Parts: sequence; C-alpha cells; structure tokens
Amino acid sequence: MTAGWSVGSGLMEKLPDGVVTFLFTDVEGSTRLWEDAPNSMMEALRLHDEAIGSAVEAHSGLSIKPRGEGDSRFVVFGSAVDAVQGAGEIQRQLSDVDWPTPRPLLVRVSLHTGSAELELGDYYGSTVNRGARLRAVAHGGQTVLSGSTFELVQDHLPVGLTVTDMGAHRLKDLTRPEHVFQLNVDGLPDSFPSLKSLDAIPNNLPVQLTDLIARESELAEAERLLGETRLLTILAPGGTGKTRLAIQAAADLMADYPDGVYFIGLADISTSGDILQTVAEAIGVSLSSEEDPQTQLLEYLTPRRQLLVFDNFEHVSEGAPVVSEILRAAPDVTVIATSRSKLNVTGEAVMALGGLDTGWDTPEEALQIGGVRLFMDAARRSQPGILLGPEDLEPLAEILRLTGGMPLAILLAAAWVDMLSISDIATEIARSLDFLETTVTDASERHRSIRAVFDYTWGLLTPSEQEIFAALSVFRGGFTREAAEVVTGASVRDLADLAGKSLLVPSPENRRYSIHELLRQYALSELEGRPDRHHEISRAHADYYGDLTEASFKLFPVGEQLRMLDVIEQDLDNIRPAWRHHLATNNPAGVRKMVGCLWIVYEIRGWYQACLSLFAEARAVLDEDSDAAAEVVRAYVLAVHGATMALVGQADAALETSASAVEGMRTSGDSKDLFFTLQLQTQTLVYLGHFDEVEAPVNEALALGEAQDRRWADQSFWVAGFKNLGAFVALLAGDADRAVELIDESRRVLEPLGEFYYLTWNLGHRARVAAAEGRLNDAIELFSQSAGHARKIGFLRGLQFSMDSLGDTNLATGDLAAAEAAFIESLDAADRTRMVPEMLGALEKLGRVFVAEGRHTKAVELLATVIAEPASHRRLLAQSDSIKETASAELEKLQDAIDPEEYSAARAAGSSKDYRVVAKELINTIA
Repeated sequence: MTAGWSVGSGLMEKLPDGVVTFLFTDVEGSTRLWEDAPNSMMEALRLHDEAIGSAVEAHSGLSIKPRGEGDSRFVVFGSAVDAVQGAGEIQRQLSDVDWPTPRPLLVRVSLHTGSAELELGDYYGSTVNRGARLRAVAHGGQTVLSGSTFELVQDHLPVGLTVTDMGAHRLKDLTRPEHVFQLNVDGLPDSFPSLKSLDAIPNNLPVQLTDLIARESELAEAERLLGETRLLTILAPGGTGKTRLAIQAAADLMADYPDGVYFIGLADISTSGDILQTVAEAIGVSLSSEEDPQTQLLEYLTPRRQLLVFDNFEHVSEGAPVVSEILRAAPDVTVIATSRSKLNVTGEAVMALGGLDTGWDTPEEALQIGGVRLFMDAARRSQPGILLGPEDLEPLAEILRLTGGMPLAILLAAAWVDMLSISDIATEIARSLDFLETTVTDASERHRSIRAVFDYTWGLLTPSEQEIFAALSVFRGGFTREAAEVVTGASVRDLADLAGKSLLVPSPENRRYSIHELLRQYALSELEGRPDRHHEISRAHADYYGDLTEASFKLFPVGEQLRMLDVIEQDLDNIRPAWRHHLATNNPAGVRKMVGCLWIVYEIRGWYQACLSLFAEARAVLDEDSDAAAEVVRAYVLAVHGATMALVGQADAALETSASAVEGMRTSGDSKDLFFTLQLQTQTLVYLGHFDEVEAPVNEALALGEAQDRRWADQSFWVAGFKNLGAFVALLAGDADRAVELIDESRRVLEPLGEFYYLTWNLGHRARVAAAEGRLNDAIELFSQSAGHARKIGFLRGLQFSMDSLGDTNLATGDLAAAEAAFIESLDAADRTRMVPEMLGALEKLGRVFVAEGRHTKAVELLATVIAEPASHRRLLAQSDSIKETASAELEKLQDAIDPEEYSAARAAGSSKDYRVVAKELINTIA
C-alpha cells in the first residue's frame, strides 16, 4: 500500500490533513417546513446558505459537500479555534436573518476534532462519523463540541463565547461515550432540552468497538420495515454483521420507544425454556416463583412501548412462539430478531442480509464501495495512516470476491495488513479458509475464524441437510431448481429449508439460488472428504451442463439468440468446470456437446483470450491417436482454436492449426462436421489476409451445404450464415455480382428468423456494395442497422467492424463529427476485445479526421503514437497496406501543414505515449 494518490484538483490541494476540526450543520424540522411553506423554503435556504458560507469563509473553513439531507453542511477547519469562532458566527448570522418562513430556521451545529483520513478529495473514517453522530443529539439553535475539540479551545475561547459542560453521553454510533460541551453565544438562547443521546431513554444496548460501516441502505431498509411490521427477522449466515445492524437500527429508532430499547442475547442459553428468564433479566423484571413466568412477563410488557432485540435465535428456534405471545399481549412492543433461520411465526417480516457491495469501475468509485470502506477502516486499526494505492485495487477486488463481501471475513483479512501486502493476503485466502482467523483474544469463540463460524452453522444442520448442502457446493455462480434436482436430488422443500437457514440465497427474479463463496468452499471440503460421493456429484454436474450447453446451442438457429446467450452466461461458472471434467475423464462425447455453443458465445462476446485458454486445455488432452469419434472432437477444437488465434494475431500457429483441423475432419467427420471446419478455416484465412487461398474452402463448404443428398439439422440456417462470409470473399475478389447473389440468398433465410449474428454481417456487406456503387447515404443507413444488430446481442467484433466502416463512409461524405463518433465507438469495441490492430486502425483513422478538421498538431501526436506501437505493422481486414504505412503517409502530408518545430514536438510527444492510454482518453470523450 502506498501513501495515497495525488489528485490535481484545486480543492484537493487546499484541504487540510492531519488533525482537523469538522463542523456539521442541520436544519431542525426542515421536512415540516417544506410541507408547510415550500415556496418560502427556497428563499430561506438561500439565506441559510449565504449566512453559513460567509461565516465559514471568514474563519478559514472549507465547505466540502452536504452530508445527509440537502440542508445540511459539512465543513473542515485546520484550527479548532477557527472552527469554534466559525460556529459562533454561524449562529449569530442565522439569528439576524429575517426568515420568510412561518417560523425561523433553527440550525444545530456540532464540532469534532480528530485525525483526517483524506482520499480523493473527501474525508472518511471514524472522526467524520463521530462528528455526524454528535450533531444528531443537539437541538435547533444549539451548538455542541466534542471533548477533543473542547480540549484544544478551552484556554482560547474568543470574547462572547462560553462553554457549558453537558457531561458524558452515548451517541447513536454505540461506541464509547462522548464528553459533550455546549457552546454559548452572548445574546443568543443557551437553554435547551436534554440532549437526544442514547441516555435519554432506558436501554441496555451494548457498547460497540467500531462504527457500523457501509450498511447505509440495509439500515434504511430495516428501519423502513420496522415502520410496517412489529416483527422483523434479520436473516443471514454467521459473520454477515446482522447483530451489528440490528443494534444500530434499534439505536436509531430509540426515540419511538420511550419505555426502553433492550438487547436480549440468546447465544449463551442452551434451551428455549431459558428465553423468558433471559428477557426478564434484560429488561429488569423480577419474576417471582409463585406465578407463571410467562404470565408475569406479559403483564409487565402489555402497557409498554418497547423495542426488543433478540440476537442469535437460530439455536433456540423452537422457542419462537414466545415472541408471538409477546406481540399478541403487548400491542406496542416491537421485536427485531437476528437468526440464521426464519422464526416461522405469524406476522414475521424477513430481511435477508447479504455481503457488502464489492465491485467498481474506477479508482474513485472504489473508495465508495462498502467492502473497500470496511477493509480500509479495519486496516487502519492494524496500521494507522495506511492509504490505498492504485496497485492495491486488483488484489483487493480479489479479496472481496473470495470473501463474497462477508464483513467478518473482510475484517479478518484486513487485520493482516501490518504483516502482509494486500496481494499476499489475497493469495493466502485463495489457498485456505484457515487464513481467515484472528489472534484477538476477546473475540467470541464462534467468530475467531471463518471456519469456526461455519463449523457452528454446519452443526445446526440435520445429517440429510448436511449431505444436500455438501452436494450443492459443486455448483459455482448459482444454479436453478432444476439443476439442483437433477445433479444432487435436492427437492424444492430441501432448497427452501436451506434458504430458511441462510445457506442459500434465492433470487425470485431469475429463479436461481446462490451460495456464499466461503460457505461453498467449506461445504465443498466436506464433499471432498467423501471421494465416491464427490465423484458421483461431479459427474452428474458435468453431464447436466453438457446437456444444457448442447440444448442451448439449438436455440441459436431459430431466432432465440438472446435467450441462448442469457442461459449460457448465467451458468458459465458451471459450464467451464463441466468442460474440464469431461476432458479430465476422457469423455470426448461430453466435450463435443459443448464445442459449438462455447465457440459462438465466446465469439460474440469477444472473449478471445479466454477462448484460447479454454480450447488450449482441450488440445492438450485430446490425443492425436484417438478413435474416429474423438478425432472429430479434436478437429472441432483445432478449428475453433485456429480461428481464435487468427483474431489475436497468432498468424503462423492459426494457419497450421486450421489446416490440421480440416485434414482431421476429412478423415473422421461427416459432411456437416467438415462444413463447419471449412467455415472456420475460411474465417481464419480471411482474417489473416490470405485471400489467394480462400476460394477453395469457400466453394467446398458451399457445395457441402447445398448438397441435397446430405441433410442435417438447421442446414439452411448455417449455410445461409456462411454465405455472408462467401459474399465478403467475393467482394474482396471484385466479383460484386456473386457477392450480391450470396447476400440476397442469405437474407431470405435469415430475416424471417429475427436473427442478429449473421445479419450483422449481411447488412454490413450490403452496405459495402452500396458504398462501392456510390450510394453513400444508403451505406450509412445499412452500416447503422448492422451496428444496431450487433449491439442487441453484444457482438463486439461485429460492432467494431460496422462502426469502423460507418466512420469511413461518414468521412467520405464530409460528416466529420459523425465519423469521429463512429471511429471512437469502433475503438471502444476493439479495446474491450483487446484487438490491438483494430485499436491502432481506429486511432489512425481518427488522426485523419483531425487532419480534416484542421487539428493538425493533435493529428501528428495521434499518428506518432500509432507508429510507435510495434503491432502497427499488421494489416486490417481487407486492407492492402499496413497500419504503419497508412499512418506514415498521413504524417508525411502533415510535415508541410504546420511549423517544423511544432511538428517535431508533437511527433515526439505522441511517440512517447502508450496507445492504450490515448485510446482511453478518446473513449472517455463519449462515455
């Protein structure tokens, strides 16, 4: 981890770090004022902002941004004395305002001093959270200071300001009590009701060692549900933070329960018969020995308005009827229960608590992600002052993926930062669950390690549930009910029972179930402990997903391409292990079921490197000396591998592999097998520019496809699709009539199906014919339609080629803005598929747009960047000159267009830039 990122904004440079004082403001009762006088409130807020702004500026404060509602303010001061003077001035100026509202705006202010955790232009951490919680205890017109702020200003109070000691108070963050002081301003009211701290209402909520981090949305949802129900069960596996969330919700809602908020821990009791006594002890009721305990307790609760928090209900779940009796007898009592299984009583609302969010797109977004915030908060306790560096983001993402966002696992991982790098922590977690163990001596036995948490959960299951859950661990990335039944024999009831115990997470919207990754690893280790059962389940899993892949591929020729992609992509994490199982068990029949579908999915999505890896695994396993059936599979694998190698520029290997595939298929395959292999060989030859060799496989494939005595399933579709490639070959050869003939034959078959993949090419080739005939407006329309088809199925290579051609055509018409937009979208698609020549080609064409626009210096820089990249020696599809030759020719023209010194400087600047960085900058202009 590094000392942090450098951010060049002016605000970032001015923000103080180290020990600072934060000031928070908030308008009391603003919601009611908006309801009563919305028009007046607009003007009132303007006056409010002016008063606060001038007071802050006068005392060297910096406003960061609103914190909370739109009328709150968050300000930082480098000096506590300046902060106190600023707070006093805020209240003075606000008191002088002639408010247009029915009643004056009363603003509560809090001041808290501590270490600033400053990253990317904002402050994070416990000091900020503490200051916000301190504001919540104050009343409108009142200013309160924390003990740390008072210590710094007590001997330096300006004239006209005094301080009143309000004593120690527990804030709603539930951590240590805060010594609170009231700032008094001469001439302004200094008498207020009691502070709205936790001490104002009877409670036994336990002190927490840390803030609740990154559960804002879940906390809001829990509080919303508690406004609608009197029994809320927070359901989650161990280590998810359900207890902390329940306690925080209780603290936040305390004002609604004047008779008390009580925490009732059930972890230490052994039977449901102990629940009544535990409740009585928590709320301070003495149960006599003469009367029935339940009657006594219910008589006490009946008239009271209380909130009861039952924690760890799962191991005394048979005692759930006690909760029902309480709710029936005491109409103003509300219950929160935390459990790993539902209480299954009338009126229960369930809130399933999952892991923290873990994904981000940019470094700036990373700091807002729940998993990152929790990791960094915990890491700073192990290594104060530590900041997150760019090199840490990838391994931290892996940690969060491996932990599934489980808070306990994140905390245990972060505790290692004083000894290991984040990268090393990720590596250790991947090796073993046992790495996630704490040495903290006061941690509960069940929370000392992830394995201990799961051991406890496992022990709560019946033997039948253990066997089913272990079998379900073979699934990765989720599964359907049908898959669970076929592979493991689990019934709907079994799945419901496991979901009710927080071991499965059902997703009704897509009818799937998922298992937390760490739980899955634990259960898988249990399954692996029974080798015969493990082998049986793994075989059933591979067979199921082999069949699913084969069946899904049949959707492709019948107008169901989007559905096929959806089915396969949802289960890719299961399909890949199935593929590898078939390879490992020497099952070429299983592999054959999957080859075609995997090829088309990876082709459409542009996952070329992943496709190379997947099919290289198969090449390494399939034996050249195998029987005829296995040789057919091997030839298919070689054909796909060769075509993919061509797309990433591995020319020699692609040609050799493709030729081997055709040779093998001639020996062992039938006409359909050979047709597909020739199709892939044609694609390979075209993409590598071997146009003189392509006519023979095209003619042979068309002859096989159109032979009336050799029919196979969906033959007309696949032949129609291939005719698009044949048409492109004809265009390259200058035979426009043959190209148009093949295009029209293909279209007649494909258009009625609502097809996307092959019609992307068909429309593009029709556009090329139109362009060649000078019908540029028709070409633009057809290229746009082609790109639209590609977008609908996420076909990145088709999109890249269509947008590149659209850019060419727009450039020819002189529509430079449209050409630039098209080339940038082509660049983006090429970047996402890591197709380097296509990226460089798009950059070179953008250089030509800049020339046409008169942006000569920019054009020189861009073209120099292209030429400096070694891959620029490659040729783009259907172009005779290399990218470097084309870019160099453009550069040569520019030498006379601008000043020689300016030209030299621009060329030097461009040559020093990485084409990938330049590409990202351009892509971001249309993002």
